[in-house]
Amino acid sequence: MIWWEERFLLEAAKMEKLYWSCVKEAASGYRLTPNEISVLLFLRRYAPKWDTATDMVQQLGISKALVARSVDCLHRRGLVQGERDVNDRRVVHLHLCGEGVTIAQQLYQSGCRVSERLRRDVTEEEMQMVHTIMDKMQRNLDEVLRDMEGQVKEYD
Repeated sequence: MIWWEERFLLEAAKMEKLYWSCVKEAASGYRLTPNEISVLLFLRRYAPKWDTATDMVQQLGISKALVARSVDCLHRRGLVQGERDVNDRRVVHLHLCGEGVTIAQQLYQSGCRVSERLRRDVTEEEMQMVHTIMDKMQRNLDEVLRDMEGQVKEYD
């Protein structure tokens, strides 16, 4: 591995740690687990395009059991509701409700503040280049994970 590739991976990990630290801080008054935070942010960002527990498992890379537990806790607290699909009663579409909408927005804004600071002095052209590179790397990552499926324990 070339030194800058390793540095890229280490810096990406530091950015993720900073992001989650700020988001968890914003959520501290609500007594939410990291997975519950992920569910709220996921629904805020992707619903209704992706709004099922299966979508979350696939996109977030967390186990079905953790997603189910998190959704159940958020539902009991009145932050998330589910509605059965009219064409397939086995499918439940989830959406934010009540205070869940406000909490998810606060968590999102906390993440945006981190992102804004990280993008300082970065041009639009540079950001577009990063976006293009990240799209390519995401496709490669998805391929690696598909190839490894069943070989390693699922990341929780």
